[in-house]
Amino acid sequence: MTGHSLGAAIATHTVAHLMANKYTVTDFYNYGSPRVGDAKFTVWFNEQYGSPSHFKARITHGRDPVPHLPLEDWGFLHVNREVFYKSKVKDGHVVCNDISGEDISCSDRYLADVDVQDHVSYFDIDFAGIIVACQA
Repeated sequence: MTGHSLGAAIATHTVAHLMANKYTVTDFYNYGSPRVGDAKFTVWFNEQYGSPSHFKARITHGRDPVPHLPLEDWGFLHVNREVFYKSKVKDGHVVCNDISGEDISCSDRYLADVDVQDHVSYFDIDFAGIIVACQA
């Protein structure tokens, strides 16, 4: 299961629905996801999907603003295992704090300094450029 931005939020809830109905989801990756649940949902999701036989990653990139929304102050939290790419893929990544989805040493450090271009560019692929090219 995978998705980007709103698609990542939908993918997270789809995985939750499948798990609640006793389906097994072995791989789950999302890119530039907003926060999608409260503390109760996040704890439940992380416990359900915590098996070592599964892999999940909430991939963030640079100063992408979307992972900061909706605000934590409103009661929203991320599911865990953020994998953060500060810039280009060749520069490597950091597997962030796995205890919570909110690690101040990863994308959360850029709350006040965001860049929309980082939301449309993951793994050195400019998705906005691809969409424009397809529309031409």
